[in-house]
Amino acid sequence: MRFLFKFLIVSTFFLLANCAVNNNSQNIMDKTPQTQDPWENFNRGTFAFNKVFDKYLLAPLAKGYRIVLPGEVRKGIRNFLSNLKEPWTSINAALQGDFKNSGTSIVRFGLNTTVGLLGIFDVATSLGYKKQKEDFGQTLAVYGVDPGPYLVLPLLGPSTVRDAIGKVTGFIADPVTIALNQDGKENWIWIGTAVNGIDFREQNLEKIDNLEATSVDFYATIRSLYLERRNRMIRNQSADQQDPFQEFDIE
Repeated sequence: MRFLFKFLIVSTFFLLANCAVNNNSQNIMDKTPQTQDPWENFNRGTFAFNKVFDKYLLAPLAKGYRIVLPGEVRKGIRNFLSNLKEPWTSINAALQGDFKNSGTSIVRFGLNTTVGLLGIFDVATSLGYKKQKEDFGQTLAVYGVDPGPYLVLPLLGPSTVRDAIGKVTGFIADPVTIALNQDGKENWIWIGTAVNGIDFREQNLEKIDNLEATSVDFYATIRSLYLERRNRMIRNQSADQQDPFQEFDIE
């Protein structure tokens, strides 16, 4: 699994290095989601691979995860993993010039790590410090980088060229990742990534399955939902509660 993720990162990097990202100089903040999918045949092939992976491995693991662990335990694990992303959110919020959100993320990390017992309990939200996820893909968008073509990544799912660059950067530059690597505990990075993916699927077992069953073109539906979701995140707008990607964060 560790080799597979490393191979994915390297392959993605070389793919993106040869892509023309900036197809339009207009600031992305003024855009509505548009479908740029010139690699649709390739993307549909990757999408089909991901569906097989989901059917035979991820979904069964998610169902077992739900059966074995009570809801409160799953919530605690989810909170713990979410808390580890606060430093990266703080950095990206600062890079975007949103120092209020950056400070909020720092406060959240401090409160949840200490009072919340390493983030197992989200005490910060109850105290009025609402979580607002920021990543490097959003930071690039704020600086006017065009999203580029839509791109489906193996295992990681829907993305764009810009967001894929953000994912690669997140793997490399996240402070928690750096700390674990320096401490010789890089295996925990891959364990956390795997658990995060299983937890996401468990939260959305019925929602995604129902979405597939009712979609004329499941690929196009997922593409549309993802692009709309990312646009809302860039604008710091609230997510639609029916959106299965409202907690999409497999980085």
